[in-house]
Amino acid sequence: QHAPSTRTRTTYQHKQERDMADDIAPPHNPYNPISQWKEHVELPGLTLFDIHRKPREVIVSDKQAATGDENIVSGENSTLMKLPLKKLNSEFHCPICLEYMKKTQIVMECLHRFCGNCIEKCLRLGKKECPSCRIHIPSRRSLRPDTNFDNLLASIYGDINKLEQMEEKQIELVNKRKYMNNAYAESRARGIMQQATRRGNKKPNLGRFGNQPQPKPSSEGDASESQLVNFVLRRHPQERLVCRLRREYLRTSSDITMLSLKKFLKIKLSYEGDVSDFQVLIPLGEEKNGVILDDDYSIGYVHNEMNNTDHDIVLHYRILHKQKQTT
Repeated sequence: QHAPSTRTRTTYQHKQERDMADDIAPPHNPYNPISQWKEHVELPGLTLFDIHRKPREVIVSDKQAATGDENIVSGENSTLMKLPLKKLNSEFHCPICLEYMKKTQIVMECLHRFCGNCIEKCLRLGKKECPSCRIHIPSRRSLRPDTNFDNLLASIYGDINKLEQMEEKQIELVNKRKYMNNAYAESRARGIMQQATRRGNKKPNLGRFGNQPQPKPSSEGDASESQLVNFVLRRHPQERLVCRLRREYLRTSSDITMLSLKKFLKIKLSYEGDVSDFQVLIPLGEEKNGVILDDDYSIGYVHNEMNNTDHDIVLHYRILHKQKQTT
């Protein structure tokens, strides 16, 4: 084996040194190193936000604004700002009861303020945590009264009780003005009056079993609902002389008697004979033909006294005198 030449060894050493240098040196960063985003450098030491953001306005006093002298810094009015009280209302309201804070107490763990009664009730009845940030409050010993805040609130608003009464009156006045000339409310009231007059001018509905007008239902909906009875009026399985009713499921007043049901059957089935030819039965127990119901029995009495199930009662009807003639 021959040893490598000097030229080949030198080239190999240079290549190895260059690779080691690339591994050690950090890669080149084309973005701004002081920015959290991938943005190029336009001015060293500044981000794109710093370059293009809107400058903040300098707070100047009334005296500086009047004279235009920016060198006036000291003085009583140099740091005063005028803000409407509505912008500060959220700072003086309790997050729990949403009213002005009374007997303010501050939570030492998070420095949130609440009404004394509100925060004590929360700790006593609810979880032991701050209602605003949910930080754990070990006990009521973590609460401290904030008299400075109460004094600040009194110096700005005065008597809190009178202030709340004035705000309630203002809200009432605003609601009255808002709904006094409301077109929707007026049209709605007018429509209700028109409907009431139309109901009063309606002709009375005729009864189901005659030309007598039906009595008006009582004003109490629950009482009228309790007087209605659901039942099934079905043709007897052995009856062939009359047809079935088109609608067997009925709902009537509990005062309807069996005689009224027979009149109803005579009209609906177009029966030419007498009403007394009908028989109304109720199947009970082991009676195959059922129990015949008298004419003076009401449907309410039958439902309450002869129905042993939770389902609606089932009544059967049949013709009587035709059967007698055939026997």
